[in-house]
Amino acid sequence: MMQYAYRIFSIIFIISVILVTSGCGSTSVNKKHILVESDSEKPSASVYFIRPFTYRERGIADNPVKIELNRKELITLGKGEYTLIHIKPVDATITTRSFTMFTNKLMPVEMTRRANMNFESGQTYFIHIRQVNEEFRGVYYLPELIGLETAKRMTADLRATGGARSAKIKNL
Repeated sequence: MMQYAYRIFSIIFIISVILVTSGCGSTSVNKKHILVESDSEKPSASVYFIRPFTYRERGIADNPVKIELNRKELITLGKGEYTLIHIKPVDATITTRSFTMFTNKLMPVEMTRRANMNFESGQTYFIHIRQVNEEFRGVYYLPELIGLETAKRMTADLRATGGARSAKIKNL
């Protein structure tokens, strides 16, 4: 009887590990966001969101980062990935949300950072989701605009997801 329970526990544990690790690095886009333009004939800005690999493990801070556009969730961006989204022309606030551990806290703490950006029709933008490590006060992610050449260097070893699969930065 004990051996049977051990086998069931082992199978459940293995399945759980597979499910947890398979979701850790995946990027998803909220295509129903009011500012996402799905019609290629309508004016929009091409916006690449880039999140490089970290140089060392950061625990819970390595989980996907939630990115909001004007207070509505737009993307969940995995580590080592980048994606392309066509956004309607707008003055926007980009917000990143992630969890981290503080030295003196037992539970994870949510970190948010914001940046204001203006997206114009026909333009291409590259937003680096930059990891900032404050050692004792955890890790947060800062959205910042970068240029094409920097984006090409950053994405050379990253995985293109979503719209970026057919419009890779290295081809621009």
